[in-house]
Amino acid sequence: MGITKSKKGLVLILFFTLLSFFDLLYPSKGDNVDRIVPQIGRAAFFGVMLVYLFNIKIKGYRIPEPITGKAIRFLLLLFCVVSLLHLELLLKNLFPFLKVLYWMAGYYCFYYAIVSGLVSKRHLNILVVSMVVIYFLVVLRDFSNTALWKGSKNYFVSNNSYHLLKLFPLVLLMRNKFTNVLILLTALGIVLAFKRGALLAFSVAFAVYYFYILFKVKEKKLLKLIFGIGVFSAASYYFLLNMDIFLTRVEDFENVETAGSGRGRMFTLIINEMLNNDNPLVLLFGNGFYATVDFFQKTIGHSIVAHSDIMEFFFNYGLLGLGAIIFFFYRVFKLFLFFKGTYEGLVIFIWMVVVGLGCSYSVNLFAPEMIYAIISLVILEAKRIWILNSRTITHQPIN
Repeated sequence: MGITKSKKGLVLILFFTLLSFFDLLYPSKGDNVDRIVPQIGRAAFFGVMLVYLFNIKIKGYRIPEPITGKAIRFLLLLFCVVSLLHLELLLKNLFPFLKVLYWMAGYYCFYYAIVSGLVSKRHLNILVVSMVVIYFLVVLRDFSNTALWKGSKNYFVSNNSYHLLKLFPLVLLMRNKFTNVLILLTALGIVLAFKRGALLAFSVAFAVYYFYILFKVKEKKLLKLIFGIGVFSAASYYFLLNMDIFLTRVEDFENVETAGSGRGRMFTLIINEMLNNDNPLVLLFGNGFYATVDFFQKTIGHSIVAHSDIMEFFFNYGLLGLGAIIFFFYRVFKLFLFFKGTYEGLVIFIWMVVVGLGCSYSVNLFAPEMIYAIISLVILEAKRIWILNSRTITHQPIN
């Protein structure tokens, strides 16, 4: 007897969850840190996804086209074709390039796995509970290690809060008995991590969710109103308590000496460089994959990326790149219109807030962790297919 489809789906989910567990076991910062195990794990999972997709293609399975599929294909074509025009840059930044392909493969892998029934709702519940708990513990572990961060700053920050942020729509979408606990862990992790962008995006996303359950869900309105007042009071107190840190974090928007900040200066440099370039082809097609790294090394002395998908796309792929981002969010908006007025529509709107804000002042589309946000998107794409199929069956003539 062979392995059942359900067991195969569970193995896939447990393998993917294990990669997050590696992030807990192998910190990304600190003395004598060796990240080879997480890197090998993600490389292996990338290989598994490619084999799975190749197997589907070979066997000729016909699965309905997702609404956002055209945008993903366009992004993939842009990354590959235009990057090949700057082959030297591509080879120099091959591993970051493969990280982009990682989440794109994840888009199709999870979509096909969910539509085909390989991955079930039970599997997805295991995934979301495990990953939120793991990344909350990752943030908590780093927060408790004051020696890790006090050498460079007087306050703790962690990029892992962005992982929790990307998982937030998935938490809302699954709606299991742990949902409220997972929301609490997500909020606490993001607050402890003290990343400005994650705090802003989560605050907006949570406010949208709160007002939805306050006005759309009739049960326990008074309790929810008291809860909202309590959350607002706690948030205000937290803000006032850390006012000096917030002001410091705002001031370094122009300070390029702190890698990862100085965004105001970085964005200005990119815009001026692109608009004042004498070569119109550069404005149209950009400078090549991760061209920002060398550009910032020459201009501000830091080999870093633009810390914005919008700016990164503009510099790397020109106006064509900006068009790709617009097209991507346009297709997501079309998916939103399909679910408009439903709870799923709310989740897509929150997804657009989380990912859209992240794309403006951080990197989602250039990071492999975009796969965490992609899972929510493909679940909704799969649900759309199920709804359309049920409508077709309902309206079939009775013989």
